Amino acid sequence: MKRISLFFIITTLAQTAEKAKPLPTVPKDIAAQKAMGVALAESLRGMRLVNQDEIKGNLRIRKPRGKRENVEVTFRVKVDGATQVETFETAKGTLQIRKTPGKSTEYFFTAPDAKEGKKMEGAELNQVFAGSDFTLGDLGLEFLQWPNQQVIGRALRLRETCNILLSKPENVLPGGYSHMKCWVEIHNRALLCVEAYRGTKRVKLFQAKSFKKLEDEWQLRELELRNDVTDARTQIQFDLRAPRK
Repeated sequence: MKRISLFFIITTLAQTAEKAKPLPTVPKDIAAQKAMGVALAESLRGMRLVNQDEIKGNLRIRKPRGKRENVEVTFRVKVDGATQVETFETAKGTLQIRKTPGKSTEYFFTAPDAKEGKKMEGAELNQVFAGSDFTLGDLGLEFLQWPNQQVIGRALRLRETCNILLSKPENVLPGGYSHMKCWVEIHNRALLCVEAYRGTKRVKLFQAKSFKKLEDEWQLRELELRNDVTDARTQIQFDLRAPRK
């Protein structure tokens, strides 16, 4: 599976020249927008948070009333045949996400006192992870698996030109989202920002906050989630270091 880093930005001369080229317009025809959306979502499904096989970090959680908590997390990724296996390990539980091309993403959660993981499906993907505001489905980018995908326009986000991808599930699950909007940088297909909605109300905002350059590649150092309903916030901060050679 092709290795692509989520929120990944590269600034090379070649890509600077590429940005100077005229961009193809977003079609006005709804069917063409949906075809474009399906293709874009499919190209994003193999993305990962960071472009390293193992990295440590922290979940910095600010509760609605201001109470703060720090949860150490280890992020690992490996390839098992055609399947990309991502693991988030904390003292409060471990989430394993298995992504296989052409198949639904699989989620397994192992509680701290459990001997094996439990497969999580349907509304169970709305369970929060390690006391944060990230759900299991959020961490697995489950919205990219939804059947309804449409590129509805183009706009600037974080000073980058982005396609706006609208994603809708086949059925809205209890406690789930009715739709998601994400801003995808047009040249590198980086997810710069994602908004989650219930009906017309935005309930969450996911946004890249900072980057660090390692070996000529800009990698995500901090991702923030804002809960618009509770006013809580969670940051995932990665301890980025150059891989050992």
